[in-house]
Amino acid sequence: MINTIDLSGTRISFDEHGLPGSGPAIVLLPGWCHDHRYYDRLVQHLAPRHRVIRVDWRGHGPDRTPVAEFGLTEQAADTIALLDHLDVTHCVPLAHAHGGWVALEMAELLGPQRVPQVMIADLIMTELPPDFALGLQAMTRPETWSLAREELGQAWLAGSDSAQVNHHILHEAGGFGFDMWSRSSRVIQSAYDTWGSPMARMEQLTHSRPVRHVFSHPKAAEYDTLHREFSDRNPWFSYTRLPGETHFPALELPEQVAAELNGFLGTATDPPV
Repeated sequence: MINTIDLSGTRISFDEHGLPGSGPAIVLLPGWCHDHRYYDRLVQHLAPRHRVIRVDWRGHGPDRTPVAEFGLTEQAADTIALLDHLDVTHCVPLAHAHGGWVALEMAELLGPQRVPQVMIADLIMTELPPDFALGLQAMTRPETWSLAREELGQAWLAGSDSAQVNHHILHEAGGFGFDMWSRSSRVIQSAYDTWGSPMARMEQLTHSRPVRHVFSHPKAAEYDTLHREFSDRNPWFSYTRLPGETHFPALELPEQVAAELNGFLGTATDPPV
């Protein structure tokens, strides 16, 4: 059951699965304009072994009343406040897409003792691609946002007829309007403007720790080369190309994503002091 609590005047929705244990809690962070339901299938594979916490960003929970402007700073602060409320002493964020920026911000703020590892799924690791930048700009304009969102959804699907992914795009992500989609576009653009790319952001963390990226998109040899070269320079970074068709591995390949996470947790070394 989804719970909604007030944290310093901000309503945050979340739920918990599994049982607290000696290992880190797994904190599932959705992308913008997605909610906890994106992780419905993945939770089934994680809960038997982990304490799992699904988080909805402000304005993304069951109550969709428009909220004041917010961005990465507020998303990280809200999540940390929730973890404090739940007495979570150490955790591993697993973030989808641009939720990865928040996971990296949490890692910076909380340090490697409390966030010993980070896993991100299907985030654009390059500098902002020009076609995506144009789509973000279109989603900030009332007259073009709806078409831009539709085109983005088609790119996410990449021709797949997956029932789970189609349902999510149409009935779950599709439940957000111009207010949230335009805000997401501004925040995502700002993140790339500030850091250059997620990989550049990782390299600028005060304390390194194991980070893994799992992804299916884009299906280009140069994208694999980018990951391999980054891993060669940074031994704390690892990656796996998944055999998926869409931008939504937790829906499309939940068992494989869970296996990647469990393997990642099992092979990680102690974080640096």
